[in-house]
Amino acid sequence: MSKKDKERKDAEKKQKKEAKKLKAEKAVEAVKEKAARKKAELDDLLGEIPTVHTDELQKYAEKHEKMAESDDKAEDEILTTVSTEKAPAAIGPFASGQIPINPKTGEIDGEDIQTQARRVMKNIGKILKKAGTSYDHVVKTTCFLADLADFAAFNEVYGEYFTEKPARSSPRAFCVK
Repeated sequence: MSKKDKERKDAEKKQKKEAKKLKAEKAVEAVKEKAARKKAELDDLLGEIPTVHTDELQKYAEKHEKMAESDDKAEDEILTTVSTEKAPAAIGPFASGQIPINPKTGEIDGEDIQTQARRVMKNIGKILKKAGTSYDHVVKTTCFLADLADFAAFNEVYGEYFTEKPARSSPRAFCVK
């Protein structure tokens, strides 16, 4: 790679980094504005309520201010999309929209539910690993099955990966063939 190409690539990286930073700063500003509006609403309410309940209202206001402060802290933990070449891209944030696509071939793996479920679980595992976490830290899953008669076979594979039993729903997906 030539020096000029490297400089161009470095400049592109810097520009992308700046764009992400600007986006994050805008998100932080939006949250701060929302907190300020909520505080102003609370201040208006405090002015309208009789002084008999001032102590309770003061506690409520302090709690609200702490919540606003925690919103400020949450701003710093803006969600990031995690992806890896070892699994198909998610169809939204987190590990959503996973189907049994083999990332090496781009084709659906297997004809039966267990093979397909195993592929999905492997793909999710790669995404979790890339994010620095594991199946043990998953809190909630939603698993769509085209045929609920496949549930027992699917559940057998699911149990191999999700040993901590996160909250789950498994609605029947309506498919058009």
